[in-house]
Amino acid sequence: MSLRAKLLFIFVTLAMVPALAVGIVNYLSGTRAVEALLRAEAEGRAARMARRVEDGLAAHERRLAELASEQSLRAYVRDRSSGASSSVVKPDAPEMVRAQLVAFFQNNGAHFESITCLDRTGGRLFRVAAVQGGAPQFQTEDFVATSVRHDERVWQSTRVEPLRSPLTQEPYGVFLSITVPIFAGDEGDRATGALVLEVKLREVLDVAAGVGEGFESSNGLEAHAPPTVVALDNATGRIVYHTNDALIYKPVRSAMPAFELLATKMQAGATGHGFYDAPDGDEWVAAFTQVAGLNLSLAVAENYGAAALGVRRAGALGVALPLLAGLAAIAMLLHLVGRLTQRLERVAVGAAQIAKGDLNQHIEIHSTDETRVLAESFNLMSDQLREKIQRETETKQFESFTRLSAMLTHDLKNAITGLSMLVSNMERHLHREEFRADAVFGLREATEKLKRIVSRLNEPVKSLSGEYRRDARPTDLVPIIRRVLETNAYPAAALYETDARLPENLFAIVEPERIENVIENLVINALEAMGARGGRLTIEAGREDENRIYFIVADTGLGMDEEFIRLRLYRPFATTKQKGIGLGLYTCREVVETHGGKLQVESKPGAGTRFRVVLPSRRFAPEERPRPSSGGTVES
Repeated sequence: MSLRAKLLFIFVTLAMVPALAVGIVNYLSGTRAVEALLRAEAEGRAARMARRVEDGLAAHERRLAELASEQSLRAYVRDRSSGASSSVVKPDAPEMVRAQLVAFFQNNGAHFESITCLDRTGGRLFRVAAVQGGAPQFQTEDFVATSVRHDERVWQSTRVEPLRSPLTQEPYGVFLSITVPIFAGDEGDRATGALVLEVKLREVLDVAAGVGEGFESSNGLEAHAPPTVVALDNATGRIVYHTNDALIYKPVRSAMPAFELLATKMQAGATGHGFYDAPDGDEWVAAFTQVAGLNLSLAVAENYGAAALGVRRAGALGVALPLLAGLAAIAMLLHLVGRLTQRLERVAVGAAQIAKGDLNQHIEIHSTDETRVLAESFNLMSDQLREKIQRETETKQFESFTRLSAMLTHDLKNAITGLSMLVSNMERHLHREEFRADAVFGLREATEKLKRIVSRLNEPVKSLSGEYRRDARPTDLVPIIRRVLETNAYPAAALYETDARLPENLFAIVEPERIENVIENLVINALEAMGARGGRLTIEAGREDENRIYFIVADTGLGMDEEFIRLRLYRPFATTKQKGIGLGLYTCREVVETHGGKLQVESKPGAGTRFRVVLPSRRFAPEERPRPSSGGTVES
């Protein structure tokens, strides 16, 4: 990425993006605040409307129950009921009954369609009905042919208790019937008659919604539009009340398709809020609740789109202004960066020549800004780099010599250790014939090993593990392991118990001499870890899978903690022994990994150590198995 692109990215990331983010956050927070206020307003209106409906109906029911308990009305119903089967002329309604019913009707005339008094058979005794433009009409005869909808449960009632019938829909409106029993005798007997009040639901909802009272927002927002009120009959799913008269008595699915999801929740008896889209495209937020005892749900919707219009415009302006200012700043920045880039390109060309190795390169810049300081820094760096490379070349040569010396010293130490153990055992076991034979074999092997160490002095590069790899070949490791044990472990059998679990043969693709050094290092380390107190040395080998073999060297020595294994075990020149230079395990790992294998270790303080070496191999069929030569190497 060029400098211009980087600066542009930084400016956009650190300047424009935060400014735009602030504008977007303000926009979102503003719209959410409007949403919260409108939702609270709608929820408050819906709750108040439901409460007004419930309180109004409860008041009508209480007054109707009081009228049904009036002594004069009870006596009238008793008299009419007792004369129903005689030829005596039935008495007319008492004046007091007329006055009370008419007064009740007039006080709430906008809400009522009629009040009808029924006898025990359901026959009408009298009826108070609304008359357009006049006082209520009290009728005792010439009733309208249609029957009065009343709750049949009234005839089983034993006390004065209002009963609400389901909503009924007529071409001229939606009604709610409230039936109250009349007891000619004492309560506890069956009802003798009943008062049936037909309530105009629309007028009740008009009053509850505050129609005609004017619209005033209580949430601090500017009055944008009156709310929409919707009332649903939960049983039928029809709209029984709506601010728009054209939608009344229609199913929600056809009248307000966008409102259907909320209507489903309302019919299920739920309360809450939600959004829907009006036909004109505005988004509305609606809060809905239930009216107790009516199987009726109410929803009050506020025009969220209109209320949030000002906030959205302000938010869009808050996003557009930082964007325009940022684009202007980018144009100025690109102009300045273009001039700086030309000077930087000259510095970059000189630096590229230095990177290719031309340390005699000298960058010339004649400006007075920071690019001149940069060019002079590159010139100084190239001069210092020439001197440093020269010093490092000399240092590397010395380090290579030191490393080679340390490795040869380590191998010599191992050879001398084996000879020392052999000599110490000669003083005690030289009289034994079998020991003398083993001693001669051990001396011969030690001599051969010293010859190999001396020969490595003639090829110092090949002596550095990991820096040069000779040709690996199929090698049987079993003879090599046994030779190492005979040279280093078996002579000390009086002090150490050796347990060798080896197969008949075990072929690996390795360099025999280097793998023998690895095995010898691990065995000697195990013996030294157990020390003079003795212990048990375990050697185990076998196949890991079709392409790998393994061998294990385990001891019962002091062991190591996890921190030492993680930080120091394989570090060159790091050791816990009082003698030694700390190259044994480092060299072992180098040799194993050079051959494509891995060296694993498990150890706990006081519980000993277990080294596991995995090497590449191949499985030979019996008829093609190579024959090992001396030293375990086979023809490939």
